[in-house]
Amino acid sequence: MERIVLELEARPWLPSNSVRMIRELNYYDMPTEGILRHRFLPRYYFFACIDGAVNEYSMWVYVSISRSEARQLKKLHGNALRHFEAGLLVNRPVDAVMAHEDRGIVQKGQAKIVVEGPLPASEPTLAQEAWSSVNKQIRAEAGAIERMVPC
Repeated sequence: MERIVLELEARPWLPSNSVRMIRELNYYDMPTEGILRHRFLPRYYFFACIDGAVNEYSMWVYVSISRSEARQLKKLHGNALRHFEAGLLVNRPVDAVMAHEDRGIVQKGQAKIVVEGPLPASEPTLAQEAWSSVNKQIRAEAGAIERMVPC
């Protein structure tokens, strides 16, 4: 499955011009979970704000999903929906962004939320795993930049 294109300064619930929202699954002053579809190709993505929806900065994750997974998301509600969403985010590659409430997406990276055993349906557990993975990536990139020799 193809990864989503993410543009800096875009709104996290509409992270690029190449996608459109086809279903809003949760809303809190803004869409905080939903299904995106590529405008020209048959590709679907699930997105969720997993930390900081009411703060100045928030963390969002995006995962490529199949058409059947998109249909399932549309049908489920309540705890069944939360459990299914958690299953979409764990143990597969996700794209993650940090967004500012006024400036949109300010940082982007890739993560893998690894969970052993039963799936947690709690956002704090998923957010902690995502933050950990993205922080490792940012530190590795910063270290590589520091090691670069100026010309």
